[in-house]
Amino acid sequence: MRNHPRVAVTIALAALAAPLIARAWVVVRAAPVYYAPRPVVVVAPVPVYVAPAPAYVAPQQVPTVLTTSFPVGTNFMTLPQGCNALTIHGQPYYQCGVNWMRPFQGPNGTYFSVVPPP
Repeated sequence: MRNHPRVAVTIALAALAAPLIARAWVVVRAAPVYYAPRPVVVVAPVPVYVAPAPAYVAPQQVPTVLTTSFPVGTNFMTLPQGCNALTIHGQPYYQCGVNWMRPFQGPNGTYFSVVPPP
């Protein structure tokens, strides 16, 4: 195998340069490192909505007193509000303001009829 002249020159230079490299300072510059500030992350608390406690206010019940005088013989399916139950001579009567009523049985239940005062 023949010696190649370039290989011999490379080996000779390496032999001569070895003592110089051993004493030489090797300066390696690192690539600059830049530090970006960390992003600020703000975690807001989950909103909590508190509804006020429900307050039930019953409607004001104003006692209704009938001030209208109905003709005798007028029939009602229910008693008006504010009627007082009375028993006169063993008979049930209801006084509703200026009107007097008596219950009677009709085809669909109890009805109330305006009667003259007892």
